[in-house]
Amino acid sequence: MPLFPARDGQSLHVRILGRGQPVLMLHGLGMQGRDWLPFVLPYLRCYQFYMPDLRGAGNSAAARFNQADVFHNHMQDMEDLVSHFGLQDFHLVGYSLGATTSLHWHAHGDFSPVGRYLHIDQTPCIANQPDWAHGLFGDRQEHFFSQLRELLVLLDAAPDHGRIANLAAGMREAVLRQLTHILAQVAGRPELHSAFRATSRWSGLWARLLPVAELADIRAYLQAYLSGSHDYRPSAADFPVPATVITGARSPLYPAEGQAAFAKLMGARHVVLPRSGHVPLMSQPLAFTRALGEFLAGTE
Repeated sequence: MPLFPARDGQSLHVRILGRGQPVLMLHGLGMQGRDWLPFVLPYLRCYQFYMPDLRGAGNSAAARFNQADVFHNHMQDMEDLVSHFGLQDFHLVGYSLGATTSLHWHAHGDFSPVGRYLHIDQTPCIANQPDWAHGLFGDRQEHFFSQLRELLVLLDAAPDHGRIANLAAGMREAVLRQLTHILAQVAGRPELHSAFRATSRWSGLWARLLPVAELADIRAYLQAYLSGSHDYRPSAADFPVPATVITGARSPLYPAEGQAAFAKLMGARHVVLPRSGHVPLMSQPLAFTRALGEFLAGTE
């Protein structure tokens, strides 16, 4: 995997496959660049895919955040990738965290090298507002946010840095109990939390299986999602490039009606995958692969 230098001196990893029109693929929280591989393989003859492991993930796991706003950090890293490889007029694909990073990029960075944008199952405004009820978990948001705040309180008693696996046993189990409860709701799989409760004596093993295991990274993401300061609707109303929005109709995280409203605001094509949850790559992989191909070819 090639490396590219971030502006703070750290090195991040990126997979580069294919030839032709460049496409930058930004993965979701808890994922890494290799998760795109099955979906880009049919298009390698016509497109060159850049699939970075975002800061703190995959082979970039050792790169720590250097500022309070994780979205701004990711945006700057992607600007550094674009500059390093000299990308121009590329297609941008953002899923979940990658989609928020893309909207942040458009609002606060140099978006001019982007020629086309694919936005996958994400709200433009994570925290509900008086005029927006379609944020994270919709009308159940306050209940969910209260659980995020409880996890932050637990982490206040933990070291500033290090991994969950290195916490003292009692603290590790308490953090993991709350964290697996949250992840079970995000994934729509309550059995995940039940499994942890039944096997909590193996909490050290559980800590090593988590997609995000660094205490500082968990704090950074919790603070970003709880801040309520990210609303990309004003900037997206004047979106400068052709865009497509893909929505999982059964997504538990982001109400489909909010994504429809966002697609209309952007003037974007809206593709609804009727049997998909928040992760269309898993729920409807064939339909997602076709939708990706249509976006790449500009056949919308």
